[in-house]
Amino acid sequence: MSKLAAPEVVEVVELLGLTLGTGLVSSVGLYLEDLGLNAVTGGNLKLGAWFLGMGLVALYIGVYLLGYETLRPRLFGDDSPDGDAA
Repeated sequence: MSKLAAPEVVEVVELLGLTLGTGLVSSVGLYLEDLGLNAVTGGNLKLGAWFLGMGLVALYIGVYLLGYETLRPRLFGDDSPDGDAA
């Protein structure tokens, strides 16, 4: 493998890992939200509230921090998180 291709391979591997991580954390967040709703409707309010809170944290990390703030700018090449190239 040439020295020129090495940075591109590293970039692709980083993007793949970031994409998989974003999907995994978001999926865990959705699963925790489902567990929380099931616990609340089953009468266990404390456990349900905990699951819902942890699900919100996981969704925030997965969707916003990893997906919107980190992955989207790297995929589309814009430096600003809100997409403005100004």
